[in-house]
Amino acid sequence: MKKWTVGKVLYWALAAIFSLVFIYPIYFTVISSFKNNNEIWNTMFALPSGMEWSNYISAVFDVQILQAVLNSFLFSFGACVIVVVFVTMAAYVVARRLLKCSGFLKLYYLLGLMIPPYAMLIPIVTMFTTFHLRDKYLPMIFLYAGINFPMSFYLITGFISGISKELDEAAVMDGCSTFGIVFRIIFPIAKPGIFTGAIMAFLAVYNELVFANTLLSTKAMKTISVRLLGLQGERFTSYGPMFASIVMSIVPILIIYLLFQEKIEGGAVAGAVKG
Repeated sequence: MKKWTVGKVLYWALAAIFSLVFIYPIYFTVISSFKNNNEIWNTMFALPSGMEWSNYISAVFDVQILQAVLNSFLFSFGACVIVVVFVTMAAYVVARRLLKCSGFLKLYYLLGLMIPPYAMLIPIVTMFTTFHLRDKYLPMIFLYAGINFPMSFYLITGFISGISKELDEAAVMDGCSTFGIVFRIIFPIAKPGIFTGAIMAFLAVYNELVFANTLLSTKAMKTISVRLLGLQGERFTSYGPMFASIVMSIVPILIIYLLFQEKIEGGAVAGAVKG
C-alpha cells in the first residue's frame, strides 16, 4: 500500500481545489440555463427543479444567438485563414533572413505585441467611419487578422527557425520555387506550430468584444460577445436566456476541439518542446 506523504496530500488537495475553480463556472452556467431568475440565485448549487426550455427558445428567437454564433465563426475563420497564409510566408522570410530588413521586421512585429490593440481603438474607429467600412465582413476580418498577426508570427517563426536549412537547399536544387518551399516543405513540417497559432487567433477573434461592439451596429452583424452584453439590462436582466446563449455559443468550440483534439494537443506539446 502506497504511503501518503504530506507533499502528496497537499498536491492532490490543490489539484482538487483548482479543478473545482475551473469546473464550477461551467456547471453553474449549464444548470442555470434551465432555471428562471429566482431559482438561479436562490439555488446556485442545486440542479434545476424543472427544465426551462423556454430559455433556449428565447436565446434562438429573441436573442438570435445562432446568428451571432455564425457571425463570430465567420470572423474567426476568415481571420484564421489570412493569418495562416500570410504569417507563414512572413515567418519564413524572417526565419531564413531572405531580406536585409528581416531584423527590422522582427522588431516591427515585436512592437505589435507590446502595444495593446485597444490603444489604437480611436484611430481605427475614425478610419472605419471615414471610409464607410463599419458593419462589413471583410474589413472586420482583415482587422482581426492584423491584430492577431504578431503573436502568430513569433510562434510560427520559432518553429521554422528550428527546421534545417538543408531542406530548403535540397528543394532549390530540385527546381522548387520559394512558394513551393514554403507550402510544400516548410508548411507540413511546421504544421503543429501553424495549427497552434491558428487556434489562438481563432479563439481570440471568437471571444473579442471591444472592436465588435464599437464597429458593428446593425443587429444582423453582431457577434456573440456583443449579443451577451446587450442582455445586461439597467434594472432587470433575464439570466436564463443569457446562460442558454452562453451554452449554445460554447458548443461550436467543443465540437471543433473534439474534431481536432489530436492536432491541438500535438501543437501545444510541440510548442512546449520548441520553447
